[in-house]
Amino acid sequence: MTDRMMLTELREKLHKCPELSLVEYKTSEILENFISNVIRGNGSFKIFNPFHTSIVVEYRNGGELPFKLMRADMDALPVTESENNGIVSENHGVMHACGHDIHMTVLCGMILDTAEKRPASNLLFVFQPGEEGAGGAKKMLETGFFENYKIDSVYALHVTDDHEIGEVASNGSVLFAIPREVDIIFNGKSSHAAFPEKGCDALAASVSFLYTINNILKSSLDPADIFLAHFGKITSGTARNIVSDYSKIEGTLRAFESDVMSQVSGIVEKTAKKCASDFGCFSEMSILGEYVEVRNNPALFEKLKAVCKSTGIKCIEKKGELVGEDFGYFTKKWQGILFWLGTRQNDKSGNPLHSQLFFPSNDVIPVGIKVMRELIK
Repeated sequence: MTDRMMLTELREKLHKCPELSLVEYKTSEILENFISNVIRGNGSFKIFNPFHTSIVVEYRNGGELPFKLMRADMDALPVTESENNGIVSENHGVMHACGHDIHMTVLCGMILDTAEKRPASNLLFVFQPGEEGAGGAKKMLETGFFENYKIDSVYALHVTDDHEIGEVASNGSVLFAIPREVDIIFNGKSSHAAFPEKGCDALAASVSFLYTINNILKSSLDPADIFLAHFGKITSGTARNIVSDYSKIEGTLRAFESDVMSQVSGIVEKTAKKCASDFGCFSEMSILGEYVEVRNNPALFEKLKAVCKSTGIKCIEKKGELVGEDFGYFTKKWQGILFWLGTRQNDKSGNPLHSQLFFPSNDVIPVGIKVMRELIK
């Protein structure tokens, strides 16, 4: 079986059995079986499982050289896949709608390439669980496992239909933002709608907050600061003729810089308290979780551009976007780079990440391997 066929078969297996964050048991089994077969008898490799379903493959053939670390995320999303995709999830209601099956396959392709070429280098291949909101990167780093290695730089890719196959996109600064997920709860006092003076309307307080928050943020922050505050869900009330004593707003805050995120969070919390007070209520803001920004190293971006030029791949300099990726915990600890890998076929319009129709072609896999292989040299 050729390398291309092996990787195509692996991608199919991974895509058919997607698993949610921190329950990637079958995924881990498939990966470890593949890797074990590839590295069998090669003493330069070792396999570790430092955290939960994670897999770390060590390749040591470079003497005292520092290690270069490559990461692929393992988890899938609670999305029901379209039956029109080339391969369809057999785990109903769960789908690799963010392309992590491609990420894992590319990294396995790198292991396959390394086993065949046996370069004089030291490498870590990291398969990380729980990227989709579960903070898997941070949890892996907190195990202390990586303190056993002198790591020089870290690398990752993310597929996207925003660019065509044969294109990559990145920059030498912040590529992914800081996402912070928040809940705001308003507590009031219920009463019959006929006697509103006897109650404290939590629903009205939350509506007031939603109506005013973005204008307050825009007028309070430096116009040069880039941020986003979006509230997409509200839960409130028990009946149409009862003043609500409880209202919960669920939202996400985004920024490129930590000081801007601190300011935005403070203003959101202060505004919620003011709106609650106006209606005789109380408010409380909870931070459910957040990632740090993915900050690329400028020198590594220059290297990426040079690699793309030498291999005939188009490299696009892309502005940062207000999306989140927990690879930021790696780039915060070591110099690193994450790049977008184009997956759109030139005769198609493409689909957004997390869509039930997002299904990249296997043709992108060798492109990802080629770029990553040259980048880590």
